[in-house]
Amino acid sequence: MSALFVREVNVGTGNNMKVGFVAMFVLTIATGIYAVVSSFGSVSSRLPPLGNAIGISVFLLAPLAIPMAEKMKEKFLNGEMKVYIEENVGDHVERIESGINAEDDQTREDDGVCVEEIGAMVMLKRVNFWLYFFVYLSGATLGLVYLNNLGQIAESRGNSGTSSLVSLSSSFGFFGRLMPSLLEFNLSRSRYMKSRPACIAALMAPMAGAFFLLLSAANISLYISTAIIGVCAGAITSISVSTTAELFGTKNFGVNHNVVVANIPVGSFIFGYSAALFHRSEASEDGKCMGMECYRNSFIIWGSLCLLGTFLALVLHARLRKFYSHT
Repeated sequence: MSALFVREVNVGTGNNMKVGFVAMFVLTIATGIYAVVSSFGSVSSRLPPLGNAIGISVFLLAPLAIPMAEKMKEKFLNGEMKVYIEENVGDHVERIESGINAEDDQTREDDGVCVEEIGAMVMLKRVNFWLYFFVYLSGATLGLVYLNNLGQIAESRGNSGTSSLVSLSSSFGFFGRLMPSLLEFNLSRSRYMKSRPACIAALMAPMAGAFFLLLSAANISLYISTAIIGVCAGAITSISVSTTAELFGTKNFGVNHNVVVANIPVGSFIFGYSAALFHRSEASEDGKCMGMECYRNSFIIWGSLCLLGTFLALVLHARLRKFYSHT
């Protein structure tokens, strides 16, 4: 529904855009921290529901101050700009024309920053697509399956802090989705172009280690692994959007990315059902399973699949090495 109110605007360039992005990023981080802290039992018990609602409303409405401040600044400087334009009409027009030409050149360069511009049917015939598909399947989708089964995993290990684990996974997943935007913004302002498959590989390696860490019976290993899987799965989900556009173009991005993320329901069913089978095989006569054995086999398989996905991401990076070296 919100798409009905979306319109194209001139966002501007230069220092104003940088300040606005930094301000928005700081407000988003602050909102996430407030939501996490206020969800803790010791804090929520002291904070009345109305106060909590007012606090989160203030954080959610705070980003509106950024365009309002920019608009007030434009009105304040509008008079000075008019005087400058009237006094320098010829020079101004010349600069506008040169700016338009430079912008057109830059637009043509930006439009070409993709491996190939193809549709979904052609994409399905590409080796790069299937490498990317299985990388996503063994990365973000596998992390999602773990987080969906987090309550049952904690119960089988005798951990009573399920609510704190869910808050931990949600918060780190949020920050994981947020951090790549800061990296993208900084790198977009330079000539350096990073390899997104290499970034995904760097995120999947600690995920694999987190799954194997879950084989330890210590409670701290459960919390550490949940945090690592949450932040890495969130970051991969965020990076995958730009990765799809980079590999297969932007003209058919909507269809192409929906085909890629079709692995989420498929992977959720396969990984979730196999984990349920292992869990049932270790269950007692009453159908309950308690102990490390309930998910031991699942963690080994998930960690191995994550290592395989890391290798496939490196293979995809190697296949695109020439593309990144020339952009």
